Amino acid sequence: MKKIFIPVLVGAALLAVSCEKNLDIPQKGVISAETFYASDADAAALRANMYVSCFGGHGIAGTEGIYNNQLMIFNYSADDVLSAGGDAQDHLDFRVFDEFRYDNANGPLNNLYTGYANSIYTANLIISNFTNENRQKTEPKYTSTFTKQCVAEARVFRAYMHLMEALTWNTPCIVDRLLDSDELPVQAGSQAEVLNWVIAECKAAIESGCLPARNGITDKDGTAIMTEGFAQFVAGKAAMFNNDPTTAKKYLGDLINSGNYDLVDTKDYWTLFHAAGDGNKEIIFAPNFIQDDNFTANAWGSGTPIQRGRWMVADVLCWRTSALASTPTVCQNLPGSGGGWNGGAITEAFAKKFEAHDGKSARRLATFLTEDEFLYEMDWSGSTVNDGTLAEKKADAKRGIASSSGVYSHSNYFEWKNMVWHNIPRIVLQPGDDPSNYMSDDLASLGANSNVHNLTMARFAEALLLYAEACVGNDSDGTGLEALQRVQKRSGSGKVSTALTFEDVKEEKEYELWFEGCRFHDLVRWQATGKISNLPDMFNGDLHNKIPVVTDDFFAKEGATEHKLSVSYVKADFKNFEKGKHEYLPFPRDVKVVNTNIKDVLGWAYLNE
Repeated sequence: MKKIFIPVLVGAALLAVSCEKNLDIPQKGVISAETFYASDADAAALRANMYVSCFGGHGIAGTEGIYNNQLMIFNYSADDVLSAGGDAQDHLDFRVFDEFRYDNANGPLNNLYTGYANSIYTANLIISNFTNENRQKTEPKYTSTFTKQCVAEARVFRAYMHLMEALTWNTPCIVDRLLDSDELPVQAGSQAEVLNWVIAECKAAIESGCLPARNGITDKDGTAIMTEGFAQFVAGKAAMFNNDPTTAKKYLGDLINSGNYDLVDTKDYWTLFHAAGDGNKEIIFAPNFIQDDNFTANAWGSGTPIQRGRWMVADVLCWRTSALASTPTVCQNLPGSGGGWNGGAITEAFAKKFEAHDGKSARRLATFLTEDEFLYEMDWSGSTVNDGTLAEKKADAKRGIASSSGVYSHSNYFEWKNMVWHNIPRIVLQPGDDPSNYMSDDLASLGANSNVHNLTMARFAEALLLYAEACVGNDSDGTGLEALQRVQKRSGSGKVSTALTFEDVKEEKEYELWFEGCRFHDLVRWQATGKISNLPDMFNGDLHNKIPVVTDDFFAKEGATEHKLSVSYVKADFKNFEKGKHEYLPFPRDVKVVNTNIKDVLGWAYLNE
C-alpha cells in the first residue's frame, strides 16, 4: 500500500511575511488531515497499514536486523531453549535473554517495545478518527458499516499488543486513543488493570456485532485478520493471566464451540510450522506474508523481493551448516558459512524427556530429530548413498558434523520445528505421500534468506490447552478433559489422560507449544499463582552450567570408521535468575528517557533512581 503522510500545520504565524510568497506552493503527494478519514477507502488504507505494521520496521512478525524480536526474546528466556550460535559470544544481543544478563539498554528489548507501540498507534489511528474516542471527543466525519468493522478489528489488534506488553513488562501504559504532541502515555497501576482493559476491549469488539468471524475451517483469509475467534482467544488468555478461569472458560469455550477451528490431522502436524500449513484450520491468527515483487529493500536497504518479511530468520534458526559434512537437502539453499547459524537449540534434558514421552510421534518428528534420524534418516546433498544401506550411511563422509570443534549449545538432538524447509523431508511424510503436494509455494527455489511462513500468533491447540487449564477443579461437564484429550490424541504420543489435572495440562503444553513463545510467560504465571515454586532452580542449575557441545567421532577421532556423536559440556557466562526481578523485562532506557512517567517495577525498580 502507499504510505499516507498527514502533516500537522503549526507555527504558521511565525513565518516572516516576506517569505510567504515563496512558500505559497501546493504540497505534492500529501493528503490533508481535513479531507482524510472521510470514506471507506480511507478506512481501508488505515486498516491495511495496521496489518502491515506487523511486518514493517520493528513489526512483531517481521524482522529487525536478522532476528524476530518477539520470537527470540520470549523463547530464549524459557528453560527449554538455548540461544546456541557459533560459540559463547555469538548472537550476543539475544543470548543475554537466555542467560539473564540483559539490561535496559539492550537493542532488541527496545525494538520489541517499539514494535508493540507502533502497532498500537496504527490501531489508534483508526479508532480515534472513526469514533469519538479521542482527546476532544470529536465525532467522526464519516461512519459506515465498514468503518465500524475496521474499528472493531483495531480494538482487538491493540488489545493483543497490550496483552503482550503486560506479560512482558507487568505494568505498561494503556494507550486507548491517539495522543497529542503535548501528551505522554501514563503507566498502568497494575498488571490486572491492563488485563481487565484487554478483556473489556475484546468484549466490546465482539458485542459490537461488527467484528468478522472466520467462515468455517477452510476460510484461509479469516486467519490473517482480527476475527471474533481471535478476540475470544485474546480475552481468554488475558483472563488466565488475570487468574480468572471463569472468564477464560467463557471466551475460550465460545471459540471452541464456534466450529470455525479444528486441529489439523496428525499426519499434517508438521505443516503448522511451515508455509505448507499457512491458513489451515488450526490457525486463529497469523499475519499474512505476501511477496511483493516491487519491494526490494531488506534490513540493509537492498536485496531481492522475497526478503520482505522475517529477513534472515531462516539463517538464524537453521543448523550450523558450515560445521556439517554437506548440507541436508531439507535446507539445501542454506549452504556453507553463509547458511545456517545454529540459533534456538533444544535443551538436552527437555529433548530426552520429550522423546521418552512421545517416542516417534508425528509431533516429536516435527519438533526435533534424534542422532540416528539426523545422521541416517535425512537426505544429505553431498551424499551418494541417501537410498543406500545403513552400513553405507555409517561410513559416508558426506553426512554428519565435520567440524572438529563441534557445534556449540547442541547435544545429539537437532530441532527443526521453526527451520525453513526448502524440501519436505521424507521422515515426516506418510508412505506414498508426494512431497510436491506440499510445495505450492515453490519452496525449493527460495533464496537462503527467505522465510515466507506466516508467524503464528495464536492456534487452536493453545486455545484448547488454556481452556483445559481453566477447567481444572471445575470440569463437571468433562469439556476440559475433552479439550486436553483432543491435543493428546492428535499428537500421536499414545498418552491420553483419564482425568483432568494441572500437571497433565502443563506437561502437554510444554511438548505441544515448544518454541512458540508461551513457556516463559506461563512459568511466571504458574509461579505467581502457586502452581510451581521452583522457578529459580529451573534456571540456575545445570541449564547454564552444562552447555553441550557435540562432535562426530567419524571426523573428530582418529581411526573412527562410523559416525557417532559425542557430547561434552562447558559453562555459560550467565547471571542467576532472581525471583521478583527476571519474571519481567525492564522498560527500555530510551523509552524512559522520553517518558519519565514510566517506572520500572519489582526487582528492576532501582533503575528509576
